[in-house]
Amino acid sequence: MAERVSIETATFGLLGPLAHTPTRTMSVHCVIFRIGERVILLDTGFGTREMLEPNRYLGSDALLSLGIVVDVRLTALHRLAARGIRAEQVTDIVLTHLDADHAGGLHDFPGATVHISAEELAAYDEPRSRKSYHPYQVSRQTTLETYGPSDEQWFGLPARSLPLPRDLDAKLIPLPGHSRGHRGVAYRENGQWTLHAGDAYFDARINFLDPPPGLPLEIAMQADSCDRVASLSKLRELRDRHGLEVAMFCAHDYQEYISWTVGRGRADPVDVFRTTLP
Repeated sequence: MAERVSIETATFGLLGPLAHTPTRTMSVHCVIFRIGERVILLDTGFGTREMLEPNRYLGSDALLSLGIVVDVRLTALHRLAARGIRAEQVTDIVLTHLDADHAGGLHDFPGATVHISAEELAAYDEPRSRKSYHPYQVSRQTTLETYGPSDEQWFGLPARSLPLPRDLDAKLIPLPGHSRGHRGVAYRENGQWTLHAGDAYFDARINFLDPPPGLPLEIAMQADSCDRVASLSKLRELRDRHGLEVAMFCAHDYQEYISWTVGRGRADPVDVFRTTLP
């Protein structure tokens, strides 16, 4: 008998306001999948290295421009421990991309297999290809599984299935632009599809306007403008045509994050200024 999959969303980091939007705080919206004792993460957020030595690993420019909250209690390692989850229980980590706020925590889970698009790893391996990639994130000891193009389709979009538990039916969905190999991650929860769109958009209230304005942060961070705009258009079409079949969220829209936690009866107390984190 297959073990039941439980799914929980959590933020593994907090960033400052998103200029010219209603978003005053940005989440780092990640997903925790539990299958018995086994745990799978979708993105890791910042890691303990960044939080304990932020100037060394993130740099003063990123700390200031992104408004990164420095608190080790926000890391996946600490937030999982508070849930009674040990680092060695994390067997797999699925990444949308390799920016530090999504993959900085890889080093906290050295035993996990990391699932990522082949294009993203190739971009990471190019020296100086992107300021938000850091060489310490992926080491020779990191177990990597990469995924290239396939003939698979998911609601009209290219897809790449992952060798994870069948009930999740997890897939990488190419959404390039923010980074060269940026991918969304689709999975099932109780039969219902969800898409974690990563950084393909930042604020649903702004990015899904037609036409959407370009926000300073997304333009500053984009690897390719045409690809970013095309990916956003694909997500808008997916939402319009299949909104009843596919739930969607991104990494940094805090309003979405609240709807996926408080709004679903799964409140996540992340206010480091007024509460003690779990």
